[in-house]
Amino acid sequence: MKYNKILITLAAIFIFTACKKEWLDLEPSTAIETESSIKSLRDANYALNGIYNTLQSYEYYGARMTYYADVTGDDAQAKSNTKRCANYYMFRYNRDNAPSSLWYLPLKVTRFSNNILAQADNLPVVLETDQADINHVKGQALTLRALALFDATRVYGYPYTKDNGASLGGCIITSIPDYDYKPARNTVAECYNQVISDLTTAIPLLKNIKTPGKINKFAAMALLSRVYLYMGDNTNALLTAEATINESITAGYKLWTNAEYVAQWKVAFNNESLFEIVNTDVDNAGNEGAPYLYWKSGYDDINLTRSFYDLVNTDPLDVRRQLITTSSTRYYLMKYTGNGTTELPTASNITVLRLSEVYLIAAEAAVKLPDNTKALAYINAIVSRANPAKSITGTVTLAQVLLERRKELIGEGHRLFDAMRNNITITRTGTSHLLDLTAEEKTYNWGWYKIVLPIPKAEIDANPNIRDQQNPGYNAD
Repeated sequence: MKYNKILITLAAIFIFTACKKEWLDLEPSTAIETESSIKSLRDANYALNGIYNTLQSYEYYGARMTYYADVTGDDAQAKSNTKRCANYYMFRYNRDNAPSSLWYLPLKVTRFSNNILAQADNLPVVLETDQADINHVKGQALTLRALALFDATRVYGYPYTKDNGASLGGCIITSIPDYDYKPARNTVAECYNQVISDLTTAIPLLKNIKTPGKINKFAAMALLSRVYLYMGDNTNALLTAEATINESITAGYKLWTNAEYVAQWKVAFNNESLFEIVNTDVDNAGNEGAPYLYWKSGYDDINLTRSFYDLVNTDPLDVRRQLITTSSTRYYLMKYTGNGTTELPTASNITVLRLSEVYLIAAEAAVKLPDNTKALAYINAIVSRANPAKSITGTVTLAQVLLERRKELIGEGHRLFDAMRNNITITRTGTSHLLDLTAEEKTYNWGWYKIVLPIPKAEIDANPNIRDQQNPGYNAD
């Protein structure tokens, strides 16, 4: 598995130098200098910056993790079969050509997080505020480690709700490994349990302050509510989502109003955003980043589907309709249009956790319990925000909640995961889809082996402990 060697030099500044290598092809621990690299709170915060920088990469949240679940669903697509996202969209990856970034970058985040956690309890406490600051660092590292394992598990492991987590997911690594450590994959259930353990440990350590581009208590709580929902623990999903909503509103977060909605997508670190990846006009994922791929005047890789355009247009007064523009027979998402100081799409921040998703988590969990009173309250917060003249009455259905998730969270990396964890069949209809899609690529559910990615062949070859752990179906490719 690949990773970047972290070499931290204590001087006036902290320097990361990266060299892409196989994760398992490690240098001896003395070369990595983990014992001496993090000696102060300042060092630990610099090390955290290295993790956030990793998330910003176009190979992770800067692009691939952000568009993966959209282009493999029914609401977004590759413009042509030569575009960067085309092999994801067309499910054309196999064990020999599969990209490795969504496998090794979560492991890189895990490694960096473990480096911080191994040293955090040894950091000196000089000022009265130091222990709270150290705890906040530990909470961020735990949350980022949880996010990384959760990502690897949902990309490479089948939905927990399909088989109670019996399939294989990512690799659980909770300490700095020895030189020759070669981890085996853990089950999805084991991975989810570890993610929940990390998050429930992190939340009491985290501050409720808002620091742009950094994890805080509310971001960790939102992620935990999402994890509970994905594993079908609707009671805890609802409880955690409600706590996130109530506590974050007290701290100053809020849903945008209808009048604010469109303009707020250009405001970095707005009051609805719980965690976002920071981009600026000089520091961003570049032209390979998701904003440039969605941009008509950029690489124009990713379009919205005609079926999604028609779906949103069923209500001409839905404010979310204003985030779609058309050109000829193409449909473009306008969520990534700058950060308030520049209109360069590449400078747009990438949303990872947003308060509106937490309302929809609460609504979905309430539907499944069932608690219709709460389901109505939480879904209508989103429906009536989109169009104040609209609301849902009667008994809320799962289909209604998933419909609102599609309209609200498009371009934020959810659709495939939402459909598969609920065993909803994706049916790609409409004239915009590429003509050379096969029947399997047009209609599928959680029974199709390609709803998860294959473990890249290079990783299988490098690690004998995962050699017999390839995802089902891919060994025959």
